[in-house]
Amino acid sequence: MIKIENLTNKLPWHATRRWATRDLSKIQKIVVHQELGEGSIEAVNNYHISPNHISSKGCPHFCYHYGIRKDGEIVQANELSSITWHVGNHNKESIGIMIQGNFDGPEYDLGTAEPTAEQVQSLSELVDYLIKAFNFTNQDVYGHHHFGKPACPGYVLQKWVEDKRKDISDEEVVKVEKTLKEIQKRLNKLGYAAGPVDGIHGIKTLAAIRRFQKDQQLEVDGVVGPSTWQRLVKLTS
Repeated sequence: MIKIENLTNKLPWHATRRWATRDLSKIQKIVVHQELGEGSIEAVNNYHISPNHISSKGCPHFCYHYGIRKDGEIVQANELSSITWHVGNHNKESIGIMIQGNFDGPEYDLGTAEPTAEQVQSLSELVDYLIKAFNFTNQDVYGHHHFGKPACPGYVLQKWVEDKRKDISDEEVVKVEKTLKEIQKRLNKLGYAAGPVDGIHGIKTLAAIRRFQKDQQLEVDGVVGPSTWQRLVKLTS
């Protein structure tokens, strides 16, 4: 049984600000981050509720759902129904996990340490727990680098994320292929030339998704999140 220390009501909150909330059915992905610093989870929380780079007014609370300390302790800092501010336009459908520490990453070579073995083990256990709880596949696990932050979560954890995404069972392959085939089918119907309806997320499919997002004035990230999927369904139903 995974052990998680719940600090949701123990860490200080902003004096007046609170998170918007969501139905848990809206959650579609897990996003892994690094702290990019050497503070404790408590220090990061205090930074977040004060005026900071995310909000000049301060954030409601620690901006991730979970944090993992250097010794591997997993801390929950927000309810999963809370829409925290950790990954821009993907906040509404994602769970944020922050690994405490300052790690080297692309475009960022100021790291002072690497993730501990205990942190990596706890990350693996937490992600597997969430995948099972939400009926995700490993393809629903991302790093912040997938959404415009190259340095996060750093070289070591980025490799961990990419290895996790590649390690999918036959059952997961079928689930992913079915979803991709439906996306390809709808994109082709609209004339976006996503290529064969084969469930393979290749160059043509990625380019088609991006063209569709650009034409629909959506965030052009190549990821079919709720907004892109809803628009795609609306235009092809």
